[in-house]
Amino acid sequence: MKQPLTAAARASRERRRFILLMLAPAAVLMIGLTLLPFLVSLGLSFTNYALDTPDRLDFIALGNYLRLFSDPDFWSALKVTLVFTVAAVAIQLVLGVGIAALLHHETRGVPVLRLVYLLPMAITPVAAVFTFRMMFSPSLGVFNYLMVLLGLPPQDWLGSPGMALGSLIFVDCWQWTPFILLIAAGGLAAMDDEPLEAAQMDGAGPFAIFFHHRLPMLFPYLAVAMVFRAIDAFKTFDIIFVLTGGGPGIATRTLNLLAFKQGIQFLAMGYAGAIAIVMLIATLVLSQVFLRRAQLFQPKAAL
Repeated sequence: MKQPLTAAARASRERRRFILLMLAPAAVLMIGLTLLPFLVSLGLSFTNYALDTPDRLDFIALGNYLRLFSDPDFWSALKVTLVFTVAAVAIQLVLGVGIAALLHHETRGVPVLRLVYLLPMAITPVAAVFTFRMMFSPSLGVFNYLMVLLGLPPQDWLGSPGMALGSLIFVDCWQWTPFILLIAAGGLAAMDDEPLEAAQMDGAGPFAIFFHHRLPMLFPYLAVAMVFRAIDAFKTFDIIFVLTGGGPGIATRTLNLLAFKQGIQFLAMGYAGAIAIVMLIATLVLSQVFLRRAQLFQPKAAL
């Protein structure tokens, strides 16, 4: 015979039911917008499904993946993706930490500068990208106008294979350096000042204090910021699609853009699904390796 529940047990059960009920809409939304598309893409990656021949659907096992790893376009897109990701995140990390350190102390004009540096995150991305497209124009753009004023030859910023990828990295850094800045500023604000004051009393200069004390204490914050930014940069699509479309040639064609072209332009949904799954696996593996190396989730030893 079951024992009657106590008032505390009934309250706990009701609380669990309430939490599950509140989480149910978000869970349904996540399943509908994330899990189901992933499962469909995973299933299509093992078939030869194409939109121009919808009646033909054959299971080809790992055929798309074997084709992928022997496709020179895939390796070219992977190289462009890695160069874009590493360069953009590294520049944003240096700029974000540097600006956060300069703006850490409350002096006259610092609140205004903080607002100015955060503006890129507040501007609508599509509007910002189209503005940069006009600024990069070879004939009417402001960048070439400034080059001429400085006595330098104008450049074809988006039409030259040597300049296009650098221009995209510049736009991404302009847009997302404030993200690193925010996290670094939060880490500096939460930092314990006692070790820094002790180092200062021992005669350490500002540069030594920053590089030997502040920066190591800031590392957990920066590691989290790097993971978020690396994942986002690895799958960047909007600025590349609007500014260069992957050109000139294949100079700026990343894995995300390659999957888009295969699936939407060439209608090869199975092959595009394989590219997307490989991107997902690469992102998960690299992020896990970095987090393990950074030891962010290692339990601290008991004192």
